[in-house]
Amino acid sequence: MNHQSRSRLLLAGIASAVIGTTALSPAWAQENEVVMQDPGGAYGEALREVMYDPFTEETGIKVVTVQEARSGPRIKAQVEAGRTEWDQVFIFDQETKLLGDCCLEKIDYSKLDESAQKTLATMPDNLKRPNGVALQVIGIGLSYNTDKFSGDNVPQSWADFWNTEKFPGNRCLPAWPRFVFEAALMADGVAKEDLYPVDMDRALKKIAEIKPHVSKWWTTAAQAPQLLLDGEADMCMAYTGRINSLVINEGAPVDLNWNQGFVYYDFFSIPKGAPHMENSLKLLSWRLDAERAAELTTQYPVALPSPLVFEAADPDVSRLWANNPENLKKAVEWSPDFWGAQSQDGRSTNEEYGQEKLNALLAQ
Repeated sequence: MNHQSRSRLLLAGIASAVIGTTALSPAWAQENEVVMQDPGGAYGEALREVMYDPFTEETGIKVVTVQEARSGPRIKAQVEAGRTEWDQVFIFDQETKLLGDCCLEKIDYSKLDESAQKTLATMPDNLKRPNGVALQVIGIGLSYNTDKFSGDNVPQSWADFWNTEKFPGNRCLPAWPRFVFEAALMADGVAKEDLYPVDMDRALKKIAEIKPHVSKWWTTAAQAPQLLLDGEADMCMAYTGRINSLVINEGAPVDLNWNQGFVYYDFFSIPKGAPHMENSLKLLSWRLDAERAAELTTQYPVALPSPLVFEAADPDVSRLWANNPENLKKAVEWSPDFWGAQSQDGRSTNEEYGQEKLNALLAQ
């Protein structure tokens, strides 16, 4: 799942994004289907097995999946062209606000079934927005190869990640500013409650220190775990879902530390003009069922943010979740508001500005 690509903010010129041609245009739409933007990979396979295929068996509605990493620009382009192709999409936190008025339907929560209503009742209000509902909690953490680091000799913080004398070996980091800048600041002694607003110059100075030890600045979520497994990196910043899946399902020699990790939410929305609105609401109801959502985590441990789901889950699995209360105590609640705000240059967001600065550093 390429979280960096799909969660980057809407860039200037987004309206000119080219609409890809598919066989899923409204003119071709079938009444007994629903078109779902899908993350692909191991998570996509888990969704197909636990959610989509059983949904089709129960309802007769076929779930057609389209793998698309960066949904925001495509949604805007489709809606503006009057050719909405997707019925349900996963989008980043800020995009529920940035795209809400122009491009996203208001969700009629009253049309969702009883099991979905029970789950929604336990969720915080800020995760049930007019234009989107949070269906997954995403975690980013410090992961490492347990063949290299074990026992008392395991990294406990981003300061340890930066400490290549005590913990020698290659590192890997994502090639974008979010999370990396915050980790650099914590490695430099900034307390997690003092991270925002991010001091970008200080962060970049600290990133320059670790740069010679970074074997890969990764761009897709699958890369960091693979680098650890292949021995190309010994310690990485990585999405916790895939690391946890490797631990639970494959017994791989990897682990992660939740201390100073990051937690944020992915939202699911319905684009304006969705060709199968009623089917989309039925699929949303299906996915909001607490028992079913808990079952999904046994295949891929990314959880729906509801206490009902936590209670229904296997404790051996839920102990690894981003929204496990014990993990939340250690983690940083990542700030989409800061990264989505206007930057000091007055022409871009903080994320876009930070990306320019990081790109310049990495090019040196």
